[in-house]
Amino acid sequence: MTEEELKKIPFHFVASLSLETEHTLSYASEDNRLGFCDHTPKRKDGTFGRTYRHYRIDNKVFKKREKFLEALKDFSPKVIPIRKGL
Repeated sequence: MTEEELKKIPFHFVASLSLETEHTLSYASEDNRLGFCDHTPKRKDGTFGRTYRHYRIDNKVFKKREKFLEALKDFSPKVIPIRKGL
């Protein structure tokens, strides 16, 4: 799979988690084989730090985009489009 093919996959919101030290938003493909999480650390003074992203392929987490894209070269999903109207 290429990066262009990845951009065509529809991701949907899965969960939001707000902790004392971090906020996290999770997204997944319809078949739940691909996903990513956006993490935003919260400082002790109440301000937020820089957001970073972790990627997932079949429950294997990649912390670097380059490694994720490398793993996508061997990945061949049967992506189901998101059902409209749910």
